[in-house]
Amino acid sequence: MTEHVHILESLGSGLLALDLEGRIVFLNRRMGELLGVAPGEWFGRPGLELAARVKELAGSVPRLSLEIPAENQGVKSREIEWRNGQNLRYYREDSAALRDSSGRATGYLFAYHDISREKAIDRMKSEFISVASHELRTPMTSIKGSVDLILSGFAGDTSPEMQELLEIAQKSCDRLVRLVNDILDLAKIESGQLKLTRAPADITEIVVRSICAVKPLADRSEVRLRVDRPRPLPVVELDADRIEQVITNLLSNAVKFSPPKGEVIVEILAVEDWVQCSVIDRGSGIPEKDLKRIFGKFQQLSEGRKRGGTGLGLAITQALVEEHAGTIWVESVVGEGSRFIFKLPVVAGQPHTPPVHTP
Repeated sequence: MTEHVHILESLGSGLLALDLEGRIVFLNRRMGELLGVAPGEWFGRPGLELAARVKELAGSVPRLSLEIPAENQGVKSREIEWRNGQNLRYYREDSAALRDSSGRATGYLFAYHDISREKAIDRMKSEFISVASHELRTPMTSIKGSVDLILSGFAGDTSPEMQELLEIAQKSCDRLVRLVNDILDLAKIESGQLKLTRAPADITEIVVRSICAVKPLADRSEVRLRVDRPRPLPVVELDADRIEQVITNLLSNAVKFSPPKGEVIVEILAVEDWVQCSVIDRGSGIPEKDLKRIFGKFQQLSEGRKRGGTGLGLAITQALVEEHAGTIWVESVVGEGSRFIFKLPVVAGQPHTPPVHTP
């Protein structure tokens, strides 16, 4: 047992363990250094008393919530800022239940890992991507504009061969501009620079605008779009342009994966204190093993790679929903189709909007 304690004392991460009553049973040397306390003075005392003491310290360090994790939750993680005077560092807090050999919970463990270097690298990477994307967008926009003008006949007639080559160039330009815009959006989100302009809105109006934007693609694919909103809905406070981006992306994906003569349905419901929006297709579906990674950056399934795309759309969609304090997930059965669902919190005290007919 002494050997184990020596190992824990040698770790570069701070460790704090509580018993089931919330009393401190272990505090390693590194944790004492981070908090500015002597570990031996705190054994047997309430963890919340230590958290209160930390809050009183000059140039106070982290906010130790010591939130007890649920028994069946596994490891719970969050990032915290750790400030000591002018020195700001970032830590990841992992918390989990401690268990004996029979699996019975005997206490709780909190571990604090310094991730400042990783955060700095991520920040530099995001800044580089942002600058590079801005530098790419300007010439790409000029190239696209020139190709569009030539295709419109502004510079005179073109031969069928030239027309075909210009159309290939136009499609490639469109794809590159979409990629650059997606990368810029992702860089803004990851760096915390995305600014939302929130206002109370009826999400149905945003759905209708999104359907209008996707309709040309749906018509080319012979896919019908339909809205199902059977009951009045409460008002949601949101950034209309960003939520339109979310719905448009989900609709575009649904259309791409739908068979000809198929149908994509947008279902909007009020569920307790949320407005829930589902985009439903009857396409090939997503294998269960891929459901967890579908929202990752640059994640494309084999079927998705055949149909093009940047592999960033769903990552951006998830981030935008979460920026609105909402959640998004997917349900799918292979061969039967997929249902992408997101929900947003409603505005308290706002009246419900009347139901609308399917456009």
